[in-house]
Amino acid sequence: MCYNRRALPPPLPDRPNGTGNLEPPPIPPRRNVLPPTYHSGGPFQSRVVEPADTSLPSPSFSRPSVNPHLQDDDLFQSPFLPNLGAPPSVFNSVQHPVPKPNTGNQESGPLETNKFYTNLLLEDNTQPVWTHPYSLWFSRDPELFGLAINHTLASQRVFDTSKSPPGFYFNPTNIKSFVFKAREFSSVNDIKLEFDDMRHMSSRLLLSLSNTQYIEFPLIQGMGFVTAIYHDLGFELRSAVGFRRLERLSMNEGTVKYNIQLEDNRVWPLYLSSLTFSFPEDFQLSLINNNTIISSHKVDGLICQLSADSVPSIDSAAGCYPISCELSGKTTNEQLTNYRFNYTVAGKSQSGTTLIYAFPHHKAAFTPEMQKYQINSTLDSTVKGTMTGFLTNSFDMQIQIPLELGFEPIALYLHKKSNYSHETLSKIQEAATQEVQSSDPLQESNVDSMYFSGKVLAKYAWILYVTHYILHDEDLTRALLSKLTIAVERFTRNQQILPLNYDLTWKGIISSGTSSQDFGNSYYNDHHFHYSYHVITAAIISVVDNDLNGKTNNSWLRNNRDWVECLIRDYSGADRNDPYFPQFRSFDWFNGHSWAKGLFPSGDGKDEESTSEDLNSCYAIKLWGLATENFKLVDLANLQLGIMKDVFQSYFLYESNNTIQPNEFIRNKVSGILFENKIDHATYFGMEPQYIHMIHAIPITSASSWVRSPTFVKEEWEEKMQPIINQVNDGWKGIIMLNMALLDPKFSYDFFSQPNFDRNFLDNGQSLTWSLAYSGAFS
Repeated sequence: MCYNRRALPPPLPDRPNGTGNLEPPPIPPRRNVLPPTYHSGGPFQSRVVEPADTSLPSPSFSRPSVNPHLQDDDLFQSPFLPNLGAPPSVFNSVQHPVPKPNTGNQESGPLETNKFYTNLLLEDNTQPVWTHPYSLWFSRDPELFGLAINHTLASQRVFDTSKSPPGFYFNPTNIKSFVFKAREFSSVNDIKLEFDDMRHMSSRLLLSLSNTQYIEFPLIQGMGFVTAIYHDLGFELRSAVGFRRLERLSMNEGTVKYNIQLEDNRVWPLYLSSLTFSFPEDFQLSLINNNTIISSHKVDGLICQLSADSVPSIDSAAGCYPISCELSGKTTNEQLTNYRFNYTVAGKSQSGTTLIYAFPHHKAAFTPEMQKYQINSTLDSTVKGTMTGFLTNSFDMQIQIPLELGFEPIALYLHKKSNYSHETLSKIQEAATQEVQSSDPLQESNVDSMYFSGKVLAKYAWILYVTHYILHDEDLTRALLSKLTIAVERFTRNQQILPLNYDLTWKGIISSGTSSQDFGNSYYNDHHFHYSYHVITAAIISVVDNDLNGKTNNSWLRNNRDWVECLIRDYSGADRNDPYFPQFRSFDWFNGHSWAKGLFPSGDGKDEESTSEDLNSCYAIKLWGLATENFKLVDLANLQLGIMKDVFQSYFLYESNNTIQPNEFIRNKVSGILFENKIDHATYFGMEPQYIHMIHAIPITSASSWVRSPTFVKEEWEEKMQPIINQVNDGWKGIIMLNMALLDPKFSYDFFSQPNFDRNFLDNGQSLTWSLAYSGAFS
């Protein structure tokens, strides 16, 4: 089978000149313009069947009557998986073409590839990173070299004025409001960049002159101060914006405060303290010219903290700074889960806490006790609304989780479970018989892409689920199970066109293809998209095989478990001490969703193009947890799914009452590609409306009903999809119409159940069987 693949993505919209922004370098495309469609051969064969007995439950799981996580266990306590050993020997070991950064004490450990700080690790280390609310980057400008920082205001955003609503908006980058350096650095060549203590929510950057002379920057998401600790180096602060005024203010004997007014009129407080909590009596800062501030004395262990807001309440956090963040959590009841960001802090402050800024979705989930830590400080984020300041060393949050979500068709927003009429079951049986008899999963999945092969395999896995648990047709089930397991065996033996390798450099499972093949999989792009389809396939095979052959004879699960869980460990391993994979490669706990971009530097940071396939990645983990009766894994996935619901509805999927995104932008209804610094209402594979909208819907499963509300689907349909539906005559049409099952199941079912249904309307990962089974469950 041949796919119409393109070597490079279309260019993103040009930015106006004169903003001083860096354009992101080209990266491999993530999707084809049209999903390849498999045209099955052979005559249509139907048979008369008796309606299935729908009293038989979907796969059942012997979960303990009392959830142990309702008691004392921390949700994030290891281990999550039973085997954290070396990856299966079917994966060849290779060294990655992107060299590892100078990592200090992490020479042999797994390295994060999709985190907020990855830009700093790549190429010449000059692309920006976003801790939110700040951006930071290493400047190699001969006149202004060092670590540059900035914070942008909502008023500085640049909108696409060629369209209404705007096709994109972005924030100016590389405005050097401040540049931290040392007086001993005579040129950028004096500085050695070192990276230490790299975790999934934090890292530490060192600008070193020698082993004992360096500036240390803890980088933690949400940090309220940009903190620099000078070790045996003289303080120097520079600015491309320019310093208008430097004013010393009285604080206490351990902390000195200065207000710095820039030429753009913004005032940034600068707090100085020391690891020894003492200063020379005559210590002071001096403004020696419009661009440079220096200290009168070199103080070893000098702590310098800049804040983009100047409200007085921030003073009480000065001197204290976060150095890392860990997760904890507990399922408090069957519907709610508490989780916490635990910030490890250093230094000393009047309040005993540091300053952390929260995104809107954090604030909406905060427990009532968090209110007493809130201060009257707000700062704009780049693409996720206004952030709010809190004097705290932890975030305590509680969210609703999708407890009822499992394998079976369910419409969570509509509060409907499956209920099939005899007529609907006959229609599903007819489609399933045709699709099973004419199917060739082995050939269809024989492609050079873990993404497209995974979609094909998952399509047949959901047909398998329908034949066994909805139709209860053992003959069809056994026939398809045999075909599907043979097709999957190609991948478990790693004999596909582009076999997978184990990367010894960054530590992960990557394609053996080039950086431009399979959407950049070999550079860690999209792993959560690609591998989740394979995990879902394995979960469904496992439960069906267990039901047909008995748990004691479930050889498929025993023989393939390590392979499947190796994919999970790669894109979402939860065990912090796994020596072979980083913790939570794709999922960003602070932002509340995954990042798709791996080892490609980008002027606008990480990005996410498909919320639905991100959702699918966590749904896959839940289904695998159910299939293996690993309820710790189930609870973790439930938490991630719960967070995603609020995050997607806040930042990606816009109902008309959205108050977080700019008013002029929410009329787009979906974000398109959301970067850390920009939202582009586009895709990497084309600009057609159905691409931009339905890439946030595919695949339609029961999990879709958790995040895509009927209100959103109705608004999106009426404003964006209904006007074009008659012009869509390919696989995107099937996605659009199955998406309507989340709003009007009968309308959706009537489309798929029409006589002589045109199968060209099915995406290559979508079957008529599942489309009828899902829409028909509630119509």
